[in-house]
Amino acid sequence: MAEKIVIIEDDPGVRFFLQEALQGEGYAVASFASYEESHSHIDSSVNLIIMDISLPGMDGLSATTEIRKERNIPILIITAYGTKHNALEAIKRGATDFFVKPIPLEELKIMVKRVLGKKQLEEEVVVLREERLKDAIFHGVIGKSEEMKKIFKQVEKIAETDLTVLITGETGAGKEVIAHLIHSLSGRKGRFVVVNCASIPDNLLESELFGYEKGAFTGAVQQKQGKFEVADGGTIVLDEIGEMSPYLQAKLLRVADTKEFEHLGSTKTIRVDIRIISTTNRILEERIKEGQFREDLFYRLSQIHINVPPLRQRKEDISVFIENILLDMEKEEGAFIEISDEAMAALLAYDWPGNVREVINVIKRAAIMCDGNMITPDDLPLYLRSEEKLTDVTFSDMSLDKAISEMEKRMIINALKKTNGSQAKAAKLLGISERSMWYRVKKYDIEINQ
Repeated sequence: MAEKIVIIEDDPGVRFFLQEALQGEGYAVASFASYEESHSHIDSSVNLIIMDISLPGMDGLSATTEIRKERNIPILIITAYGTKHNALEAIKRGATDFFVKPIPLEELKIMVKRVLGKKQLEEEVVVLREERLKDAIFHGVIGKSEEMKKIFKQVEKIAETDLTVLITGETGAGKEVIAHLIHSLSGRKGRFVVVNCASIPDNLLESELFGYEKGAFTGAVQQKQGKFEVADGGTIVLDEIGEMSPYLQAKLLRVADTKEFEHLGSTKTIRVDIRIISTTNRILEERIKEGQFREDLFYRLSQIHINVPPLRQRKEDISVFIENILLDMEKEEGAFIEISDEAMAALLAYDWPGNVREVINVIKRAAIMCDGNMITPDDLPLYLRSEEKLTDVTFSDMSLDKAISEMEKRMIINALKKTNGSQAKAAKLLGISERSMWYRVKKYDIEINQ
């Protein structure tokens, strides 16, 4: 099938010249006199847009911004000699390249082939990534190591039962992901509810779990359902169960045994149909010996015990996680990013104490820091580089505070480049608030070109 090119040019002579030249090269070409006319024709079937910077209605700069918000389509900008700086501004907003009138025909053909060839190569890489991931994803959960395959088999066997499940593993290893997998395969129609037992004080956790009646305590101005009720017909995950107080453990034991409880301030028994899954990064057997966890509750909550190994014990999964993160970035943000063999080697050699969460943070940071679309070792955090690299960094003669500030400034500048100057999008990429982004832009006197 011929590659589809859309031309947006208000000069009918130039428009005709471009259309004839490109159709002669075998491309399918549609041409329009304004962006407004072309808008409904710009869809996923379009491979390239060639657009004049000066257009009636919406100009080429604004149109470039609009197109890049909606689609990841290469854009070649046409500009007159005196407006070359506008073409450079268009590139900052996401255009691929530009050429100056009068248009050199041979140069145009070469540029079109180069841009389309690059786009085709990117699409082929994305397809390859999807193929590689196909056998490494189980119902949306990533893992190709033998350890993860064993967990997937275990989940398949127990998903449709009502057995309680205890999931253990280090922070960030993916315990909640496995809990959600069990729920999704269980056939339960109710909600998947997660309660973090470590982040809520005891008195609040009790009311959060069991609910309360109006007037049960100061501030209880109306009746409220507890999480056990909210999860009725579904699954409740008690995250970091090892941090729950002995008092609440006793109340939880009754719910685990009978699926019954009362609101605070009420004697009316409520019965629910829930599956209880608990997660912890603690060794509960040690907590039992210390008198901090009830042994009877441990056995009641761990009819099935699943341990999620840390990434350092399943190195095969690291490359799969990285591929999936890059694929998601391409699909969600239109950002095509590759990773060099040297950078991948450094990532595979690292032990990842923060597990999956750390992988996600490192790859997204590297994608922002890299020049172009290739992550190299220089784009990785300092602790992931070799000793030689560490001694040769440009921050070596700075104080720690100055080095941190310089790194922060570089990350903000790179994020703004990748989002074409949008502070809101850059803030989202960096995981900070828009107000925090605005403050840092002012603090480092960063010039925004929009």
